[in-house]
Amino acid sequence: MTYLFSVDIEGISGVVSGPQCKMDSKEYDRAQELMTKEANAAAKGAFEADAEQVYITDGHGKMRNIIIEDLDERVELFSGRPKLLSQMEGLSEDLDGVGYVGYHSSAHSQGTLSHTYSGAVVDKLMIGDVMASEFAMNSFLAAQYDVPVIFLAGDDEIIREAKKLYPDIPNVQTKKATGRYSAKCRHPEVVRKEIKEKVKEVIENDRGKIVEPEETRYHVWFKDAGKLDNLELLPSVERIGPKEFVIDTGDMETNYKVFRACTMLATVDSQ
Repeated sequence: MTYLFSVDIEGISGVVSGPQCKMDSKEYDRAQELMTKEANAAAKGAFEADAEQVYITDGHGKMRNIIIEDLDERVELFSGRPKLLSQMEGLSEDLDGVGYVGYHSSAHSQGTLSHTYSGAVVDKLMIGDVMASEFAMNSFLAAQYDVPVIFLAGDDEIIREAKKLYPDIPNVQTKKATGRYSAKCRHPEVVRKEIKEKVKEVIENDRGKIVEPEETRYHVWFKDAGKLDNLELLPSVERIGPKEFVIDTGDMETNYKVFRACTMLATVDSQ
């Protein structure tokens, strides 16, 4: 059995502010350690359920946050960027399941540090009729590979959003959002213990589910009109308003990759 865990930082217990998530901040090292330990707890749970292989993908920022020497030595880590499948690097038909650790809610929510993929660029993303979080984006991509979602750890708002797509999703709530930059955080040791136990139980009882999208169409709003000007270079992008565009190639993975390319183009200085 082989499993992939996609790991972000904003949903980790104890992480509540932007400076904690940035490499050049004095607060970053502590958050980096918290992120690594929650990721490792998921891996340990999988190994205790007799997983043969566990992959972890570092899915935050520059994607080189997880401290590899602090992971279980059996883990293989996808680190750095660019990665072709970004937060889902390592995804393949050979996986028995994918889980998410440290996840946060979408831009149009009241979760702690909420955003959708690129907080500086993206105002809103709809996939079909779904207000899409990174959980939704990545789970719909996994469905194209016939890979079930087995687990989610993050704040109360991402769990609420995820349950709209997967009502019985096995989860661990790491904290309760009390504001964009505040939360009622659970003790990290308690969270890690629950993550390990829940992942073990899910794998042993084969509780994963494929989260199928009803549509593949991406409808995207950026935060300002100037960020869309370069996007009109892409034939697969249709601009339908000053700040909004559509990606509708008919293929989820292609839409996912084009969307990521759009967020990169949006950061190019045109002045």
